[in-house]
Order: sequence, then C-alpha cells, then structure tokens
Amino acid sequence: MDKVMIETKTEPPAVMEKKEPGDEVKRLSLAEAAGYFEVKACKVDEMKIGEMRNIAIPGQKQQVLLGKGYDNQYFAMGSACSHYLALLKNGAMGQNRVRCPWHGACFNTKTGDIEEYPCVDGVHVFEVTTENDTVVISGHAKNVDNQRRTLQMCKRNGDDVSNTVVIVGGGCAGLTCAETLRKENFTGRIVMLTGENYAPYDRTKLSKGLDTPVDKLLLRKEDFLAEYDIELWKNVTVEVVDFENKTLSVKGGIEEQSLRYSTLVLAVGQHVRTLSDAITGGPWKNIHYLRTTDDAKAICDAAKGKNVAILGSSFIGMEVAAYLADKAAAVTVISNTREPFQASLGPLVGEALKTELFQKKGVSFVPEVRIQSFEGDKHTQLLKKVTLTNMYTVEIDILVAGIGTIPSTGFLEKTLLELSPRNGAIVVDEFMATKIPNVYAAGDCTDFPFGGTRVTIGHWNVAQSQGRTAALSIIGKRVPFTSVPYFWTTMFTKSVRYAGFGLEFNDVFIHGALNGLKFVAYYLKDDTVVAASSLMYDPVVSRFAEILSKGATITRSIIEQDPELTRTAEKVFSADHS
Repeated sequence: MDKVMIETKTEPPAVMEKKEPGDEVKRLSLAEAAGYFEVKACKVDEMKIGEMRNIAIPGQKQQVLLGKGYDNQYFAMGSACSHYLALLKNGAMGQNRVRCPWHGACFNTKTGDIEEYPCVDGVHVFEVTTENDTVVISGHAKNVDNQRRTLQMCKRNGDDVSNTVVIVGGGCAGLTCAETLRKENFTGRIVMLTGENYAPYDRTKLSKGLDTPVDKLLLRKEDFLAEYDIELWKNVTVEVVDFENKTLSVKGGIEEQSLRYSTLVLAVGQHVRTLSDAITGGPWKNIHYLRTTDDAKAICDAAKGKNVAILGSSFIGMEVAAYLADKAAAVTVISNTREPFQASLGPLVGEALKTELFQKKGVSFVPEVRIQSFEGDKHTQLLKKVTLTNMYTVEIDILVAGIGTIPSTGFLEKTLLELSPRNGAIVVDEFMATKIPNVYAAGDCTDFPFGGTRVTIGHWNVAQSQGRTAALSIIGKRVPFTSVPYFWTTMFTKSVRYAGFGLEFNDVFIHGALNGLKFVAYYLKDDTVVAASSLMYDPVVSRFAEILSKGATITRSIIEQDPELTRTAEKVFSADHS
C-alpha cells in the first residue's frame, strides 16, 4: 500500500525523501495546497546532452521545459518564449541558455533572465534535483501557466533630484534602456519622450497586420511605466539640444518646455523616406507611408477593395502586399530590382518567395523599373496612375511607398554631436557612448562598430540590446554590444528567419528545396558564412545565431558537411566542458 507523506514546508522540497526498496512515497496535501508541485520527470541517464523535452505538470495547462545542458546538468524552465509563446524545446540550446526558434530571444537556463531579445519579459525557472536515479522537477505551480516573468525593478527615490536620465524616443530601444536602469536599481528620475500618442508598441507587427488595434501592440501599458516611475511624455518633439548646458527644448502637449538632464539617451529611431512633391507633381492624398500605427490604419482603410500599387519590394512593401492580397481589388508591386528581397535574401530566395507565395495569391510584379511620371486629379489631389520607365502604366487608387528609412537626427545637425557622413546616424562606440560625456544613443539611429566595420542596423533585437547596453554603461557596467542581428518576416502564414549580417555576400549555399519553400540559405563572403535565412527549417537559424554568438566562424566546408549545424553546435558548446 502506498505511503502518503504530509509536507508542512513553506518552501518547495529540495529532494525527495529516501525510500526503502519496495516503498512508494507520495507528497500530497499541504505541499500541493500551498501551491507547489513535484514531478518525477525521467531517469537520470535517459536524456542526451543537448536534449530538451516538455514535461506535463498535473493540474496545469502548460508544461515545463526540461533540458540537459552541455555542462551535463539538468535545467527546468518555462516551456514557451515570452515573446510570441513559441515552444522553446524546438529552439536551440547554447551555453547555459536557450534561444527561441522563431525570433531569436534567449533565456538563461539558470535564472530565466533575458540574454537576447526580442522580448520584454523573462521566463520562470524551476528546481531540478535527483532522487536515486530519477530527475525531479519542483516549484510554484502558478508559474507553470504564467509564461512571462517580469523582472524585478526599483522605483524612483524622491530625494534624488539631481540625477535625471532623459530618453528621447519612445520605441523599444528607449523602453529597454529605461527598464534596464530600474532593474539595475537606478533610483533617479527617468523621462521618456515620444512624438506619438501611445506608450511603446511593437512596430514589427504593423506591416504584418495593418488593422491590429494599438492596445494589442503595446509593449508596456502606461500604468506599468507609472508604477516604476518612468515618466512618459507623449506627442512631444525635441527642437534643440544644448549639450554644453545639458538642456532640451521640448515642444508639444506639456507645460514644461525646457528639460534638464544629467544623462541623455538618444533613441530617436528612423523616419520613412518620402517622395517629394517636386518628383510626384503632388501633393497627392493617396500616397501612403508606413511607420506608425496610425499610418497602418490609414492604409488598411484606404486599400480595401481598391487597386493598390506598392513601390518597393523589401520587407515593409512585401509584408503590406501579403496582408492586402485578399483585401484589395488588385495589388501590384513596382520594384527597381529583379526579385523581391533581393538585397537581403538574394535573388534565388526572392524568386522562390515571389513565385511560390505572392504570385499564387494574385500579387503582380513589375520588376527592374522606376516610376517615370505621376498623373492624377489636381482638384481632388488623388493620384490616378503612374507610368514606369518601361512605359508600362499602372492604374491605382492608392500608392504605398516603402522606399527605405532615414535616421531621425536632423535636429542634431550643427551640434557638437558627431553624425555619420554616410547616413546621418549618431556615431557611438561599442558601449553606445558618443564622444560627448554622458550622452548615449541606441537603436536604428546609431552608427556603431560591428564585424570590423561601422554599420546601422534596423533590427528589433539590435535596438533592444543596444538600449540595454546604454543603460549598463550609464550605471558604470561597461558591457559591449555583441548581439547577433536577427529578424523575421511573415507572409501568408509563412515565416522567414534571418540571422547575421550579410549585405556583402557574394555566394549563396542552399540546403533543402526552394520550390517547396523548405530550405536554409547560407550567405557567404568568399569562404565564410556571414548570414543565414530559413523557411520551415527551425531551429537552424537560431542555432546558427548561437554559434556566431560564441565567436565561432562557420565556413563553406562546415555547412557542406553539416548543413543543419547540429554537430557543429555540439562541438562549439561542449568545448567549454571537455
């Protein structure tokens, strides 16, 4: 007969009680009533190093991820990424961390803390012990179904009136900077300035779902920011920065027009490149651009049942085309390249996505052209048609221009701040510091050192990581930016992952089948793989990113012999424990 042991501990038990052979001991009653669980997961030698699996927890809807790390130790954590809830067991294990298979977020297996973005919350971890030859997982039951863990943050000390960090920009870089400061026990004043009417939101969703309500986009609500004394000034613009006197001249819907800082973080992002009236013969009311949630709603409302032309075939233009394919009367993509996504994904991948996805959904393409002339009704200010350089005419009701972005640094020209002559981005070092003391920058407005050159990268994870780097620099923890760039695009329910930085690739190695849209594409600069993309081949891109994060070099011979990088990952991550 089973023996029942009544637990009276207020903390989860560290190990199971020893049992005599033939006895079965159960822990029930008060331990479970107190909200703890304890589950026998597997035999000690059952799982291989690098293996991950989900373990069911009685009474809970979600499961717990159990893994055996490269240090030969078991770990247990929340089963889903806190970003979009992808199952982490399908991701890539690194050195004491797991990387999400979808968008590349990383979580420490010991603490659940964020190590790489995109996300704003960590995950829960659970205790792992052994009883004889059995692995046992225990912890708070409520944390199994609660798949997001907001990291502990401090509040402002009202007596500290001299230490003010002003963050110009209300995007993900600015938000991550503010939250990191509070997580690191910065108790001074934090002021975040935004030109929009909303708290920071997920801008990556705009082109993938034009009609997404803003409350579904928010990274944090305003009351959350207020709880941790992060001031949010909305609908404001900074007109002048006086670096010598550490003041900002602010214009907008607030009474205070001058703001003094002790530390300044410039996270101003970028703005869309527009077609000038001198070029289009406008102004035209039906030329649209996408940068904000208000822009997205305007495009969605205007395009339904209409003839839509999209100028530009990179990610914004193509995601908008995918979204509108079954909502507009017709969608025509006008591009100066032969294939969509050509600069980033290469012509082979671009052609496959075009033929296997877009054209099958009725999207038309006019490649390798530019708009030669614009014609419309001057009285109504509505553009009616465009004539292209191949003399082809496109009748339109709405034109969406996705022709690139520019760092929003115009107000910083003719100041002491160094801007890149290449694109006007703010020049920073690997710690996100400018040459002006106590002035930092983060996000896609920066020109920063990466891979032996200087670059500006507009990826979500880069912006958040730079926001964290800037915050750590402010409090004296100088940790250089080392994140591997990672982004994704979603079209017709298909999602392409991409990691690395491959704008100068000169060859592409394909593993899998492009015509079946199940492939990995490796982008090589001579003999070195500099980037990778995939479709329906998770978690290869996340595994690739993890290997790069260790400073390893992947060559052509490696991907020829190990195209999914499984053996390469084992070799790289086992090396520290050999």
